[in-house]
Amino acid sequence: MHKILLGLLAALTLMVGGCADRAAETGALAARPVVAEASEVGIIAIAGPVPGTVRVLYARNGGMVLVRELRLPNGTAVRELSLSADGNDLFIGTDTVAYAASTRNGRIEPLALAATKRTVDS
Repeated sequence: MHKILLGLLAALTLMVGGCADRAAETGALAARPVVAEASEVGIIAIAGPVPGTVRVLYARNGGMVLVRELRLPNGTAVRELSLSADGNDLFIGTDTVAYAASTRNGRIEPLALAATKRTVDS
């Protein structure tokens, strides 16, 4: 009886290990949210798995409240977030456009970014 249980345990271990190895080989990465915080005032901005959506939360004393959900115009993936120290202003960077947003009234405006000249070394 013990031999059968040990055999089943060994087979299960090999199957689970094989699945984990395959996931690592395929380059599968877990999606991690982009987070910015103004810790002194308890404001946190999170761009999670839904493209083009940023959630602004108020967190104090172990509790969290959703203050606002901001939606970008084209639903593009958020690559960068930066929150002002007072938690009122939010910078949202995507692959193509950057936005300035207000966490108080939800207003979102595209920013004009200066083009940078990139050179490729051969």
